[in-house]
Amino acid sequence: MPRMTVERFFGGIDHRISYLQSTLQYVSEYHPSHADLSEWILQNTPAGSQQLIRRNIAFLETIDLIEETDGRYEPTTKGEAVWKRDEPLVLYEGLATNVDGFRDLCRAIQAGNRTVEAIQTALRESFPDFELPEGVVGGHLGWLRSLGLVTKFDGTYSFPIEDGTFDVGESYNRWFIHDVLKGERYKGIATPSDLDLVLLFTGESGSAYGYEDTFLPDDRFVYTGEGVEGDMTMDGGNAAIRHHRENGDSLHLFESTDMPWIVTYLGEYEYEKHVIDTLPDEHGTDRDAIRFTLAPAGGTKVELEDGTPQSLSLDDLYEKATESSPTHTTGSSSGSTSESRSYQGSAVVREYALRWADGVCQGCDEDAPFLTAGGDPYLEVHHLTRRSDGGPDDPDNVIALCPNCHRRVHEGRDGDAFNRKLKRRVANRDS
Repeated sequence: MPRMTVERFFGGIDHRISYLQSTLQYVSEYHPSHADLSEWILQNTPAGSQQLIRRNIAFLETIDLIEETDGRYEPTTKGEAVWKRDEPLVLYEGLATNVDGFRDLCRAIQAGNRTVEAIQTALRESFPDFELPEGVVGGHLGWLRSLGLVTKFDGTYSFPIEDGTFDVGESYNRWFIHDVLKGERYKGIATPSDLDLVLLFTGESGSAYGYEDTFLPDDRFVYTGEGVEGDMTMDGGNAAIRHHRENGDSLHLFESTDMPWIVTYLGEYEYEKHVIDTLPDEHGTDRDAIRFTLAPAGGTKVELEDGTPQSLSLDDLYEKATESSPTHTTGSSSGSTSESRSYQGSAVVREYALRWADGVCQGCDEDAPFLTAGGDPYLEVHHLTRRSDGGPDDPDNVIALCPNCHRRVHEGRDGDAFNRKLKRRVANRDS
């Protein structure tokens, strides 16, 4: 009977990535033999037996972090990114594609199987021919926790992105996004079936297929529709952009990086207009191309002189967040100057909600369940009226909640009543 196993590497959940990065740096700089690499791991990590070390070296090969050539190890492109670019998220695709059950575990959690026992049951149903020791789920979850992709609270697991929430400027692994949210993995426009959102991906690689995306000076974005050959038509992903308001969907824009499957979240946008332009297709033949103009859903960017959203007072945050809201904005921003920096309005709104909460969940009045890697209380920002229902990215429409209360709003039997209670709390903030 086949087994579903994953090596945990060394250092536990908290230190695994740092030991892994050190190992990959050593491999990159010295191109060691198997014996040399084994000895280095033994001397520089909390490794145990040589047998365990051999298994973990083989595991690093399996998940495409190192490769052996002529008896010497070298890091792969992903391995280089993990240590040299300090981007461990590239690990996820190797785990997901080379370790049985990894993607199924993510889907099980997204489907509502929140405890280890429930996840184990779901995996056994998906893999009836596999031997699934009790430690399998723990090993898989350990890697997800080390990568910061899953949170644990009161014995239950959840994904910060599972409701379509992303942080502007943060990096995400596209494989992970699709494993959790679904949607077309290899297209520029992805439409997850279970959530009211459309994911847009842009990057320099699109120029080879006739795509020309660009930011305008007023923060709007020109996005080329989908279709690599022949005239583009207003269907599929293109129609999803054009009619996202009528469909109740929000548009989320990501930009590809030069690291495998790593994308940066640029923010939420809204359809403004489209034109038909002449652009070459993948064969260089001129064709009709749809070019969408998208406007930031969080209003124009906010210009801050000599500071960041975190450096502002609560009152100043409210003022800036209000200015950035589409319901209050009177004109586009003038762009950054040498004395100021621009921030997406949604980032300022989010900071206001977190600052007002001061580390305490506004749903249950309990302290945040844990601290982030940066030492900040972990709370999630909830829109009282969903963006897809026309709710603005406005300081009076957001509140900070612990993961449990956030899930209660969206999944609880009393979710609507609980949300009304939260709305009353926000309405009485100044009283």
